[in-house]
Amino acid sequence: MHEYSLLIGNGINNITNGNSWFDVLNSLGHTHGINIDIQGKPFPLAYEEIYFNICNQQSGGFPENEIKNSIALKINTISPNEIHKKIIELECNNILTTNYDLTFEYCLDSSIKPENLKNEGKIKESKYNIFRHHKVNNKNIWHIHGTLNQPQSIILGYEHYSGYLQNMRSYTATGSQYTDKSFKEPLIKRLKKDDIGNSWIDDFFTKDVYILGLNLDFVEIDLWWLLTFIERYRLEEKINFQHKLVYYIPRYYYDDPASKPKIDLLRSVGVIINHKFGSEFIGKEKEYYLDVINDIFNITNR
Repeated sequence: MHEYSLLIGNGINNITNGNSWFDVLNSLGHTHGINIDIQGKPFPLAYEEIYFNICNQQSGGFPENEIKNSIALKINTISPNEIHKKIIELECNNILTTNYDLTFEYCLDSSIKPENLKNEGKIKESKYNIFRHHKVNNKNIWHIHGTLNQPQSIILGYEHYSGYLQNMRSYTATGSQYTDKSFKEPLIKRLKKDDIGNSWIDDFFTKDVYILGLNLDFVEIDLWWLLTFIERYRLEEKINFQHKLVYYIPRYYYDDPASKPKIDLLRSVGVIINHKFGSEFIGKEKEYYLDVINDIFNITNR
């Protein structure tokens, strides 16, 4: 068995009705009496529209931390399902997720309470998530878009996304100005010294990463920047990476002409597309994810 990482999106939560991010936004609008049509709008901008409308109806504005706290409460109602449990059973020590919920942590220890989970990152970030992770039963859960037990870390709008991307680029390409001088040099220099394992970003340069349940919309500017940066770095430095990035997409969506631009772009940055499963995806989401998990198990245990 070889070491690898997983990157998990919200698709695994959507098996249970009411757990999509648009459900979260709709709930936010209802809570504050805002009637916004969010269909067809990119998630970060739909959030910004709701936030601006809330601010406009409140004299003196509205503190964003109250919105994020209410979102955290909503997300904490999400419970682990069979797919979460099957993922945890894989022999993978690093699970990266764009999800804010703690379902993986609850799978590992059902007695855990959000307030008792400790951020194990070498830098104790309050807003961003370069280093943030929880360690439960020897598994690291990296919440790369924030976590509900630190609501201010939850990335929702473009302002937060752009600030996060700035921090990612500093950590990876130019060097970070943290008080801990360990990260003054950028990752691309520390790779040569084998100074790795400090951030989820490191895994994309050093390990096989299997990506599932993640739509990878183009609004995910942080992830698209990272993928393009890695490919530029590989080509410009003439590096022959021994690891691979694998993106699982249901055959149902792979065959949809609307998916072609994303698939073409993923291939252009060196991502392997796996579309073996899910020819009948709608209504059979659970079966699809079980097939994918079994495939990852078979590949990584050869």
